[in-house]
Amino acid sequence: MRELLGINTLLGYLQAISPKIKDHRKPSPNTKYSIFDAVLGAFGIFFLQCESFLEYQRQLNSRKGRDNTQTLFGVVKIPTDAQIRNILDLISPSVLFEVFIKIYHLLNSQGILTQFEVLGGQLLVPLDGTEYFSSKCINCEQCSHRTHKNGTVTYFHTAILPVIVSPNMEQVISLDPEFITPQDGHQKQDCETAAAKRWIQRHANIFTPGGVTLLGDDLYSRQPMCEVAIQQRFHYLFVCLPQSHETLYEWIDYLAANGEVKFWQERHRHGRDWHLYNYRWVNRIPLRDAQPALETNWLELTITRQSDSEVLFQNNWITDHAINSKNIVELACAGRARWKTENENHNILKTKGYHLEHNFGHGSKYLASFLVTLNLLSFLFHTVLHLVDVNYQQVRQQLVTRKRFFHDLRTLTTYFVFDSWQHLFSFMLDEFEPLTTANSS
Repeated sequence: MRELLGINTLLGYLQAISPKIKDHRKPSPNTKYSIFDAVLGAFGIFFLQCESFLEYQRQLNSRKGRDNTQTLFGVVKIPTDAQIRNILDLISPSVLFEVFIKIYHLLNSQGILTQFEVLGGQLLVPLDGTEYFSSKCINCEQCSHRTHKNGTVTYFHTAILPVIVSPNMEQVISLDPEFITPQDGHQKQDCETAAAKRWIQRHANIFTPGGVTLLGDDLYSRQPMCEVAIQQRFHYLFVCLPQSHETLYEWIDYLAANGEVKFWQERHRHGRDWHLYNYRWVNRIPLRDAQPALETNWLELTITRQSDSEVLFQNNWITDHAINSKNIVELACAGRARWKTENENHNILKTKGYHLEHNFGHGSKYLASFLVTLNLLSFLFHTVLHLVDVNYQQVRQQLVTRKRFFHDLRTLTTYFVFDSWQHLFSFMLDEFEPLTTANSS
C-alpha cells in the first residue's frame, strides 16, 4: 500500500503531465529551461512552503555539485523565479486537473475513500468559492472586477475549491478547482453558480454515478442548480433559508399546521448540561412557485440547551435523498459537514503556510491560477501522505506540529542533499530515536 501511494507515485503523476504541455514560447535563450523544470521547480516551492527553495538549491548545487530539486523532484536545470513565471503564464491550469483525478481514482481503488463515506456509500463534496487575489492596480485578462461607488475598481481572482469531506474525518481530499473567470461569448461576468455548474458537468463521468452528494450554501439551493446536479447523476444537500424560498416555507407552514411535518428529538450530554437535537422533515414539496417546479425534500435541525432553551444551532437544507427517521440524523450531520470546506480547506490554505492569498506571481494570462493549482496539489499530496505513508506519518507524529514539520523540511533541504524522499524521511526519523536501549535500562 505504501509503495503504491507513496510520494514517488504522486510526483510521478505530476511529472508525467509536463511532457504533454505544449510549449508556446518562441525560440530564445529562455527555452533552455524546460516546462518540466518550471512546473516541478514551482511545485517544490509550494510543497516545502519555502519561497527561497530554488535559490537555496542553487547555492547547494554550487557547493556540492547537486541539489534536492534534482534528487527529490527530478528537475534538471533550475530556472529563476522570473523565468518560471514567464513559462507558466502561458499554460492553462486545466492541464494539471488530470493529476487530481488520477489521485482520486487511486485512493478510490485502494479503498482509502471508504472511511469518508456516509449515507450508505456517499462521498460528500462541498462547492464553495473563495477569493485568492485582490488588487486595485494589478490585473490580467482572467481577473474579475468590482466597481465601487467612488469610481475605483478592485480586480480579483476567485475559484471554487471542491474537496471530499466527512463528519468522521479531520482531513479533506482536494479535487481539481473551477476558476471563476470571464467566459468566451458571455458579456456578463462569470459567477460562482455558473462555475459550479461547469465543475459538475466536467465530473459527471469521473465519480461513481449516484455516489456523490454535493453540499452548498443557500446560493446553490435554486432549481436550475438542483436540476443540473440530478441530470449529471449527483445527489444534493443544500442550505435552504426561509427568506430566499418563500413558496417552499409556505408549504412547510401549511403542512406543519396539519401535522404532516415529521419530528424527531435526541438528547446529548455536553459537559454538565444536556443539548436537545430537534429534527423536522418533509418529503416532496415544490421548490419554487413558478412551474414546472422541482419536488424536493426538506429537513431542519435546531439544537437547544435544555436548562434554559437557548438556541445553540439552527439550519435548514433541501435534498433529493428521501428522508425518514432512520437517516434524518445522518443527513443533518452530513449537511453540517459543509463547514469543513472553510475550516479544513480554505483556512488551512490561507493561514497554515500555503499562503493561498499571497501573490506569488500574477502574470498577464494564466500565471495566478496555475500557481494556485500547484499550491492545491501540494496540499493534496501532503494530505494523502498523511493518510497512507507510514514514514510520513511517523515524522509528523514525532514533530507534532505542522509548523515544526515544515520548518525542519526547509532547514534540512537547505543544507543537505538527500538521495530520495525515503532517505530524507529516514534521516528525520533516525534523529528522534533514543541513543541506546541500554542507556534507558
